[in-house]
Amino acid sequence: MATQSRALGRTCQVTFSVMIISTILALFSMVSVALTGPAFGVIPTVDGPPPGPIPSEYRPLNQRAPIPTPTGVDRAIGKLSQDPTVGALSMLVVDPITGKELFAEKATKRRTPASVNKVLTAAAVLSSLGPLYRTTTKVTRQGDQVFLIGGGDPMMSRTKGTNSLKALAQATADRLLMSGTKSIALTYDDSLFTGPALGPGWKSSYPKLGVAAPVSALTVGAARVRPGASARVDDPAQQSAQLFAQRLKKKGIAVRKIDRGKAPTGSVAVASVQSETMAAAVDLMLSDSDNDVAEILAHLVGVRVNGDGSFFGSSRAVTSVLASQGVNATGLRLADGSGLSTKNRVSAAAVAKVLTEMVRGDQPEWASIATGLPVAGRTGTLADRFDSKGTKAGAEVIRAKTGSLTGVSSLAGTVLDESGRLLVFVMLGNDVPSVYTARNTMDRIATKLAKCGCA
Repeated sequence: MATQSRALGRTCQVTFSVMIISTILALFSMVSVALTGPAFGVIPTVDGPPPGPIPSEYRPLNQRAPIPTPTGVDRAIGKLSQDPTVGALSMLVVDPITGKELFAEKATKRRTPASVNKVLTAAAVLSSLGPLYRTTTKVTRQGDQVFLIGGGDPMMSRTKGTNSLKALAQATADRLLMSGTKSIALTYDDSLFTGPALGPGWKSSYPKLGVAAPVSALTVGAARVRPGASARVDDPAQQSAQLFAQRLKKKGIAVRKIDRGKAPTGSVAVASVQSETMAAAVDLMLSDSDNDVAEILAHLVGVRVNGDGSFFGSSRAVTSVLASQGVNATGLRLADGSGLSTKNRVSAAAVAKVLTEMVRGDQPEWASIATGLPVAGRTGTLADRFDSKGTKAGAEVIRAKTGSLTGVSSLAGTVLDESGRLLVFVMLGNDVPSVYTARNTMDRIATKLAKCGCA
């Protein structure tokens, strides 16, 4: 209760501004309208609920709260940052209002970021597609040949929602039966994404272990072998077509055969469903550290920016988009969108740049990053952290993206300090002897910032 009261007290120090929120949401609509176009099967829309609400500590920033001094911050966290449990550490603490660096430890050196990489993917997809963009999964036909065309829906389910495979099959069956068609040959088209289905540096066991599915533009239910299972199938598009055929058969449409192919340009539209917004996908990706959503989003950026929906194309595209937004490209060597690849190399400075601009509202379309960041001790991948004696003070006032791989631990986000000043921090630890102990030390460092007036 003490932590909660303190957190609420700090939040009350921040002035609420309806005008700021209205301006941001208006800009969302402007960005969405500006980016409309027939790109790669992604359907622009300004309908539906807007992203938000913006976390209270970000609207607007409390400029009257005192700025911590570099000496004070070093006194608070300097010793812990040298703890051997965090391995080879790159770290940066920034005051986002002024852009002043308050603490830096090899901040420009590139490290393996693990899932903190998802912050960069989020920024790129929101910039290139817009928060209100939706992808489309289509069905077309040519005679009795029916084509199921994947558009890169990152969250398509088997049965739930208006963008489910069940909904698409129902609409397709209705149209076919209306035209008197009761028997078809089904072709599934997943050609939007190309190249290897597993990322550079990924282990071949990742799908079976449930770490991530092979990346496909036609994926349903995260390509799980069955609902609720962790393991994924080897061919998500083939599975999607088989499930689609089963649904059609239940509606009275016989499916004679199922093949992979590309839909001809002259095929006639039958039915389609739209995905959730990119803002909703980003929120899920960051909160749950969803690798499948991250890779599909990154591939969509690749197709949108340079017409290359592969790991190589998406990595180049994400880097290009971030560079156009002022992120120093020399701090980035990307191999995938999720951070699973051991070949990713990212600087703390590059991640801090994205978080700083997000906090200041310099990039209003990035607001979904703010809402997606897990809250310490409360939500997402931070729900079971910041609950020890040494870290409870960080609960609720820290929002951050987590990351872990073998030998890698990372944490990057924002913290509201004792004075009501919102700070941005990034910690990327490589060659850590234990991910668990490194994570605990990083939580302690973030908590020290939360408790820090640091004058």
